[in-house]
Amino acid sequence: MASSGPFPRRLAVISRDTNETKIQVSLSLDGGELRAFPISSQFPDRNPSSSTAAEISAWDPISRLSIPLPSRRHATQITWTQQIILDTGIGFLDHMLHALSKHAGWSLAIRACGDLHIDEHHTTEDVFLALGTAFNTALGDRRSLVRFGRGDAPLDEALSWAVIDISNRPYSVINLWEGDSAKMGTAKREKVGDLSCEMMEHGLESFAQAAGVTLHVRCEYGRNAHHRAESAFKALAVAIRTAIERREEGAVGGGDVVSTKGVL
Repeated sequence: MASSGPFPRRLAVISRDTNETKIQVSLSLDGGELRAFPISSQFPDRNPSSSTAAEISAWDPISRLSIPLPSRRHATQITWTQQIILDTGIGFLDHMLHALSKHAGWSLAIRACGDLHIDEHHTTEDVFLALGTAFNTALGDRRSLVRFGRGDAPLDEALSWAVIDISNRPYSVINLWEGDSAKMGTAKREKVGDLSCEMMEHGLESFAQAAGVTLHVRCEYGRNAHHRAESAFKALAVAIRTAIERREEGAVGGGDVVSTKGVL
């Protein structure tokens, strides 16, 4: 898949290498095939062609993957329109990134090697900083962007909303745990799986910082912490999908930077 309608696909491949984490991200904001990761001594690759014949038969797109498949496959979903391959070492983080990329319409591969023997903080923070950097890079020229987006998403008893402005002014207000939970008879958990609740909020703050976006996300209510978090990430995905749409030539805003300043 070479393009997204009349526009070229928006892709980025980045590496973030610190003393605490090694992270690689390959992102397509418009789905389709991903670009390969750079060669890295931190990630000895398994050849994508080593997938079993049964896998290739059942999922033919696997035979064309440029991204190696991880041994842990929970957050792997390969279709003709999206490639999602996530392995951060933190299961619930993979789950949230899977929901985000699926409903935002992205193709996304992330792999991380972090200091999880300490805790999940550095890995989570750096994954979101790397993802935000890839997002900012992939957007490229801001012309024709819708720019603003809102998303609402329920998950059973939980309900969240998100609003994003691709503003080039990093700012965030994230509230996943202080909504109308008292009336629902629940309290904030320390963790969901191996991901602390506080890091879910900080991760989104880190994404907004690196992506250069203004971001507001709130869970209004919900008894179940898993549901609260997942509804928030899905709401964010819907908001992003709207905001990154591009107006075609001839439509109001097509070819323009949607700002009174003329720049974003």
